[in-house]
Amino acid sequence: MTVPVDGGLVTPRAGATSSLGLQAVHTAEREVFGYELLHRSGASNRARLTGEAEHDRATAQVVAAVFGEFGVEDLSGGRPLFLNATRSFFSGQVQLPFPPGHVVLELPQHVDVDRRLMVGLGDLRRKGFPIAVDDFDGEVSRVPAVVHADYVKVDLHATGERLPEVVDLVRKVNPGAVLVVERVETQAQFDVCRDLGVDLFQGYLLHRPEVLQRQTLNPSHLTCAQLVALLADTDADVGQVVDLLAQDPALSLRVLKTVSSAAHAPRGGITSLRQAVVMLGRRELMSWVLLVLLAGSGSARVPDDTLTWIFTRAEACRALRPTAAEPAFTVGLLSAAAEALAFDPVELTRGCALDASVRDALVTAGGPLGAALTTVRDHEALVLDGDGDPADQDVAAVYLRAQVAARSRVAAFRAPRGPGR
Repeated sequence: MTVPVDGGLVTPRAGATSSLGLQAVHTAEREVFGYELLHRSGASNRARLTGEAEHDRATAQVVAAVFGEFGVEDLSGGRPLFLNATRSFFSGQVQLPFPPGHVVLELPQHVDVDRRLMVGLGDLRRKGFPIAVDDFDGEVSRVPAVVHADYVKVDLHATGERLPEVVDLVRKVNPGAVLVVERVETQAQFDVCRDLGVDLFQGYLLHRPEVLQRQTLNPSHLTCAQLVALLADTDADVGQVVDLLAQDPALSLRVLKTVSSAAHAPRGGITSLRQAVVMLGRRELMSWVLLVLLAGSGSARVPDDTLTWIFTRAEACRALRPTAAEPAFTVGLLSAAAEALAFDPVELTRGCALDASVRDALVTAGGPLGAALTTVRDHEALVLDGDGDPADQDVAAVYLRAQVAARSRVAAFRAPRGPGR
């Protein structure tokens, strides 16, 4: 069916390609231990970043891709993921929007190790985040960070003949640290490192970086900004947050995929967007929204007519399945978003640990939720596409009430927010 948008009837496609680089870290037996996450910008193999703000943005883009698009478990297979973080993340200026677990935070060489950074590093370790010191070259100024690190990564090319000396220094100041040597490119280099008792190996000899790509949706920066203001309002309830979040399908999907990670996902699967918001919590949701803003690449907002139609379908599905109101609303919302953005529902929800009944309804229109969705779609085909008059007047009445509610909802979204709101 055609989808209503401002200025006519078209089927818009709002998406981008998300790229993520990976390089494996191996054991001495050449088994894969984990992966380093690499920032990729355009077609270049190595982003040339200048300034702390650009480094922050690169980190935010990688985090958003890992947790919002690809999925931690899909990427890692349960293995550690090494992520270059920046001063802002280590000092707490930018909150990490994920719990301790799979990700090892790497302290890059360009970040100065001072008192403030060491305080932040200690706070992260107490919270359970593993820490790696990246590109250690024996610098005295970075030794305090090495003392408290779980991993120390040494660049073979930078140290050269000093490699044994640097390895001895690491063993002396932090005997419990896991030692990783980077840029291992020949068998001879591998043998030297192994003889020195190095724990892990990374380099072209073992695995060249690979770039993964996936078509993605970009959240609206306007919605993110409104959501930050709402989350900062202690009087705002969960319903208001869910309503605002639901108007941005891309941001809603990122929340669903984040809650689908092993640290959050309920055993039976997610039944609704409201459940995902409650499970994630106000503080972590705020961190995610701020991270999206930091990462950039925001899309234009969804046109009002399209948004009204999306919410109309969601409200109609909810009204037809009052005993499963929130799951029905979520099915209607995601199905309409998929059609409006020309995404296959399977691809759109890949990485979302949805309840089986919700996924079945979206993919095959199966079960009671799928039956409600089919009823609403059939009505839309008759009325919106001008194919005839509705045969079921009860369904027509439900859809009309849903339209009224949807228009009111969108009008409330677009209304200027007063001071402090």
